[in-house]
Amino acid sequence: MYHLELHNLEQRIMKLLNLIELYKYGIMTEHRDKLKFQKELHTYIEHDYNDFIQNNLQHNSLFHYNYFNFLSNQIADPMDEFTIGNTLKHIEIIQGQLLKILKSLSFIL
Repeated sequence: MYHLELHNLEQRIMKLLNLIELYKYGIMTEHRDKLKFQKELHTYIEHDYNDFIQNNLQHNSLFHYNYFNFLSNQIADPMDEFTIGNTLKHIEIIQGQLLKILKSLSFIL
């Protein structure tokens, strides 16, 4: 059961990384669906955050707790395009935070 929960967490992180990458692509190319990508990203973060709270998943493991903290930070300070500044660098830093969680999780799986 524990292994399954960690695998599910890995899938959640991978899905979020894919959505972030899609949003980053939209920003880089000024894609016409950039706002749609952003909305999908924010919706997924809110859904995952609410799921963690409802099912009390943040107490399952340190990996879950770290991911929940990441989601909490994204709820408090959502990923938006800057009017002034380097949005892509900011997004890469956020991706790096998720990749650290995923890398440490991969040692267990």
